[in-house]
Amino acid sequence: MGIFGKSNKRTVKNGATVIAKGTCIIGGISTEGTVHIDGKFEGVILEADMISIGVTGEVIGDIKANNLIVSGLLDGKIDCNEVQILASGKVIGQMRYNELVIEEDGKFEGQGIRKDSKLKSRYEEIEQKINNIIVSSPQIEHDK
Repeated sequence: MGIFGKSNKRTVKNGATVIAKGTCIIGGISTEGTVHIDGKFEGVILEADMISIGVTGEVIGDIKANNLIVSGLLDGKIDCNEVQILASGKVIGQMRYNELVIEEDGKFEGQGIRKDSKLKSRYEEIEQKINNIIVSSPQIEHDK
């Protein structure tokens, strides 16, 4: 029992980890709560319910969370259910997601894959056909 007669159960989902502007952390965070980054973080963040990267925030590493909101810079691998890249946000890398929103002026450069997508590209099949046509066509020789 706690000091005031209540049990010592933690409400982890309500907990928040804040990396303030001017702070640089290298390492890993594993939490079921919220992580907000206004400083710099290099490493891994796992199992978070929500990760928000503020305008001055910079993250280089791997992220696995339920929700991700990017106003600053994220460079790395992302595995999240919902991803929002706000107008000032920049994301570089590989991203797996269920829902993706990129606001006007938000930037994403890399590869994005929707989890459990039923859409299948036929581009490689067509590209192969095009390459076969190009390779099998006779070379045209021009007179000099």
